[in-house]
Amino acid sequence: MSMEEKEQAISESLQDVSVEYTTFGKRLRHIRKERKMTQEDFAKLLGTSKQILSRYEREDRSPRIEVVRKYAEALKVSADYLLGDEEAEAVSSMFWAQKKEKPFYKIFIEVTADKMGLDIPGVVQKTGLTDKQVRTIITRQMKVAPLDLAMQLSDTLNVPLEVWLGIENYAPAEVSTDAYEVARAYDRADIKSKNMVRMALDLELAKEETV
Repeated sequence: MSMEEKEQAISESLQDVSVEYTTFGKRLRHIRKERKMTQEDFAKLLGTSKQILSRYEREDRSPRIEVVRKYAEALKVSADYLLGDEEAEAVSSMFWAQKKEKPFYKIFIEVTADKMGLDIPGVVQKTGLTDKQVRTIITRQMKVAPLDLAMQLSDTLNVPLEVWLGIENYAPAEVSTDAYEVARAYDRADIKSKNMVRMALDLELAKEETV
């Protein structure tokens, strides 16, 4: 076999793989087979029933966001991997389209900058995203959040997942102007200053307990 023929064969095999495991049901079945588990054992691992698992594998049922997240955690894989990149985008798009709210990049700016008062370094520090990732969301005007990104923002910023998917509006608890300014100053402070603030608060709390 010539080098050109080998490259063609490899290319075709990779194409076959990408087509074979792109849906949620096929991905689940692939993982189960790879781990040499029965449907019954696999269902126990996922915390579901054999009947429900079977319906997912046959693609008779579509997963909810909560189910995808639960299964991904149980299998120690990312939600995007479990869904397949294209399907993850489709699921996010479906939820976003339900209420036809703002595109993701506008939600991102509204929550992080307008409501939380964070600049780009502040977002990077709080979320674990890179500077490039944050700028990409804004400059490329990302319309829909990939599922993993929405989950990461939900966990790190304590904002409901539904907000990032455009299903709900962000409604933070009301705080006074003074409290808001103090919080902003704390977020922008260096570690040494933050430690001093914590020590001062601990001392005040200790005084209150002794009264």
